[in-house]
Amino acid sequence: MNKKSLLDFLLKARTKTYAGSGGKVKSVLKDSNQLEYTESDFLYRDVYFSGNGVFAGLETVYFQDEAVFTTSYFGNFKAMTETEIDKVLKKALLENSDKTRMWDSVEWQDGKFKYTCEGDGDWDELGGTEEIYKGDEKVYWFYYAGGLLKEK
Repeated sequence: MNKKSLLDFLLKARTKTYAGSGGKVKSVLKDSNQLEYTESDFLYRDVYFSGNGVFAGLETVYFQDEAVFTTSYFGNFKAMTETEIDKVLKKALLENSDKTRMWDSVEWQDGKFKYTCEGDGDWDELGGTEEIYKGDEKVYWFYYAGGLLKEK
């Protein structure tokens, strides 16, 4: 496994699961949602909890059955319904899938909605924030942190 193949897989897996509305499997943890995508020696698993306008989760990439990369996250969408925020967020993620939730900065606009992602770091440690504004009102925020667990 090299970092380029890991990055390519991770970005693709994200578009095939939450952003692409796919990959739902029976969750192992009570009251959670679980999304998975597999390709070759890689497995992506995203387990998250949602309720009361907030959500928290953990995404992990496995290579040959060993965890090699992980990101934890927490977010808030209380200013809109989950359906409303999903529509905007999924579009922003799909149209910027090569940069979001890593170490890059992204700014995207669609009508009255503005999406920003401010990332920092590298493979060893990364983190950032994601926000959506409807006009001048912040309607969504999201924090993430993670990194490479091992090079295989």
